[in-house]
Amino acid sequence: MNLCALAVALPLLGAPLLGALGTPIQGAAANLALNALVLALTLLAFHAPGSGLIHADSLGLIFGLLTGFVSLTTAIANIGFIRDNHARMGQQSWRAYHAIWQTILASTLLGLYTDDIFLLWAGVACATIATSLAVSLPRTKPALQAAWNGLLLGGTGIALALFGTLLVYLAAQPALGPGRHAMSLTALSHAGALNGPLLNLAFVFLLLGYGSRAALAPLHFWLPEATAHTPAPLTVLNALPINVALLAILRFRRLMFTGQAMDPTPFLLTLGLASLWIAVFSLRPRRDTRRFFSASSVAHSGLTIFAFGIGGGSGVFGGVLNMLLHTLINSALLQSLLRTNHLRGLHKLHAWAQGACIFALSGLPPSGLFVSEFIILLSTTQRAPLLALPLALGLVLFGIATLRPIRQLFPTSPSTTPARSALAVGLPALHLALAFLIAFAMPWFLFFTLSIIAVHLV
Repeated sequence: MNLCALAVALPLLGAPLLGALGTPIQGAAANLALNALVLALTLLAFHAPGSGLIHADSLGLIFGLLTGFVSLTTAIANIGFIRDNHARMGQQSWRAYHAIWQTILASTLLGLYTDDIFLLWAGVACATIATSLAVSLPRTKPALQAAWNGLLLGGTGIALALFGTLLVYLAAQPALGPGRHAMSLTALSHAGALNGPLLNLAFVFLLLGYGSRAALAPLHFWLPEATAHTPAPLTVLNALPINVALLAILRFRRLMFTGQAMDPTPFLLTLGLASLWIAVFSLRPRRDTRRFFSASSVAHSGLTIFAFGIGGGSGVFGGVLNMLLHTLINSALLQSLLRTNHLRGLHKLHAWAQGACIFALSGLPPSGLFVSEFIILLSTTQRAPLLALPLALGLVLFGIATLRPIRQLFPTSPSTTPARSALAVGLPALHLALAFLIAFAMPWFLFFTLSIIAVHLV
């Protein structure tokens, strides 16, 4: 049985049901049940990854499990969010909210599990449209404007990615001929006679197209607006397709070394450093906390792409590890902000939980992100020493700027909000604990798998 295909199909079939039936609380409960089943399937998929159009390699399996885990923990927190905010939107809007949730989950898993370059594009395109719909749910003028702007920018990006995908298919004709074989990532990665000029042109379009979805500069402007206006739990889900776009760039980068194509390193290094430094200057005080921390996704997407550009086993290993750790830590912070978008006047326990999330996101030791950043910096020192200084300086400035809001968490005035449930602290703590474990006590099987992936994708 192809459990990867089943993991994609389950939320895809559940989305229209959640969009048509139930009250907000019932929808949240059904959404939780579906997410629990999807997590179980992403775990079992390690034993039955499938074959054909939808099957997963080790990289897809790891990030599929991560996607299922983050979606489930967010769905648990979503129950309390719905109870507190069910009066803010009508019943039809809440049904659409949970339908969009499952659509984003399905499209993310499709992008992670497919071996077909056109299905990969379809997964990213579907997630882009669903994300824009999520932004529009509050039906306010700023939200609708942000949704429209995001759809225009995202639509441009996926159009560029589609054109690049078509060019890759054409570049594969000399080696693989027409048909489905020329659309397979596995077949493409082993073909040695791809058309170099076509592949060069394709990579430029793919980097711009998927780079816009990965929130790389200069096409990152949609992310702060989407984060500010999307209902809080969906901001966690909206961050998951970023991993699909980053992994797509990594996979297509691998193809550039199979034929007579150009070296993609300068493009990746330039976009990576530019994204990191733009994020540093974007971290200025804001009333909207989620908008402030959206810069972290831009910075870490840039750092990941920079690591892929540095290349080598250690560079790719550090980039993939950075994606894993940032997903866990960023989702922990966003989950801690589900019931408030401000850092002042919080209950003491809640304030400590948010402080731990912010510190972990800064990348300063002993944050788990420090390990991935150190590996990337060490690889840069060995392979491109002239770039080590701007990278290190950017990381230090980013870490310091990220810590700036912590002083708001512990004011002298007493708490103005009631104590939150144990889940408001427990779920982010679980994410942070997993990130710390992966960084400082990585299980041997994960280390072995990531090492094999890094060597294979060099």
